[in-house]
Amino acid sequence: MDKPLVSVVIPTFNSEKTIGKCLESIKNQIYKNVEIIVVDKNSNDKTVEIAKRYGARVFVVDAKERSEQKNFGARKAKGKYIYFVDSDFVLDTQVISQAVEKCEKEKYDAICVHNTSDPNISFWSKVRKLERDCYKDDELNVAARFMKRKVFNAVSGFDESLVAAEDYDIHNRILKKGFKVGRIDSEEVHIGEPRTIWEIAK
Repeated sequence: MDKPLVSVVIPTFNSEKTIGKCLESIKNQIYKNVEIIVVDKNSNDKTVEIAKRYGARVFVVDAKERSEQKNFGARKAKGKYIYFVDSDFVLDTQVISQAVEKCEKEKYDAICVHNTSDPNISFWSKVRKLERDCYKDDELNVAARFMKRKVFNAVSGFDESLVAAEDYDIHNRILKKGFKVGRIDSEEVHIGEPRTIWEIAK
């Protein structure tokens, strides 16, 4: 199988607590032909410093919403595939290899990667893991974040007017265009769950 370049685009804002673990999980992928693009929204912590330490291409932008950061990153991407990853995600080691293989061998255009939670962070993360895993096979609660660059361009990227749920919006537009969307077994683990009720209240 060919090893096409995969561009991982990560929007960040004051993400120093999680970005290191996120980038470490990307570096630990068994699939190595990867470029990392971090699009930072003027963080005032060590996010940019940490990202550069991991060899990411870092861009600092004035963006209103995360969807704008993602579109900017996609414009900078050089890969055949683009994978949009949040800064508080940790990836199983085979996520990218499975996604590329699914597209290259089975001719899928975009891939859904199940997003679960780390139950060891807090009581709330245990609850969120149960909730997320219940929706694992629900077609209404999945979003393709890994896709061919030509697919991203065909649907004109993310809707920058949205303040949330931009992943689900682009997923639905990909389906409406008739592109083939698949799933893989490997998972993303969300490590940014709140630890206390006070963090939830924020």
